Amino acid sequence: MILRKQKPEANFEAMLAVADSFAPRGLQLKFIFDAVRQFGADAATEVVNAAARSQDKAGSIVAFGIGGDELSVETKEFRPVYDKASAFGLHRLMHAGEVGGPDKIREAVELLGVERIGHGIAAVHDPALMDFLAERRIPLEVCPAGNICTGALAKQLQQKTARIEDHPLPKLLRHGIPIVLSTDDPAMFHTTLQGEYENARRMRLTENELASLRQASFDHAFAFDSSLSASRKQ
Repeated sequence: MILRKQKPEANFEAMLAVADSFAPRGLQLKFIFDAVRQFGADAATEVVNAAARSQDKAGSIVAFGIGGDELSVETKEFRPVYDKASAFGLHRLMHAGEVGGPDKIREAVELLGVERIGHGIAAVHDPALMDFLAERRIPLEVCPAGNICTGALAKQLQQKTARIEDHPLPKLLRHGIPIVLSTDDPAMFHTTLQGEYENARRMRLTENELASLRQASFDHAFAFDSSLSASRKQ
């Protein structure tokens, strides 16, 4: 939005109006403002500032994250951006370990204080990192269909192609790492959340393991956290 010279605040107000229409049905929506890694730290800072300006009294914006090409800009370049997001009371997320290695995941947590990792499938190559994520209770947002469609899974497995059954989700989950299922980009990857649970079944997860995925989605959603609005009232 920012690069297209649009006003994020105006766009977000329109989104809030739609979100409010769901309230009578008991559905509560929270939002994450997301930057694109390859656009650099300055552009990401603009996104954080836009989130602060757009925050409403209900604290609908709960987090800041960065997606995009994780190999494009060094992780340390975003330290001031994440410090600023934290100062505004925003939770911190980042895509890491989708096509990059385990080091990208560890950098995100240790250098930026990231609380949730987008994808993170490269962690399977580093047992010490898996221990680290399990002990810290750092969840991975795993997107099986997307990992297939983008070729990320095949790259991580060093294969020409990959199947859902090859996905490391079961190994990561059974190591004690919190896993939440995500659709990544449903329109692009022709998937739904229900479809991703069907993919998890194809990985031969047990009913208890599938239930743990559902529970983790609530536990790590930041859905009931209004830290930004609270911090601004102090």
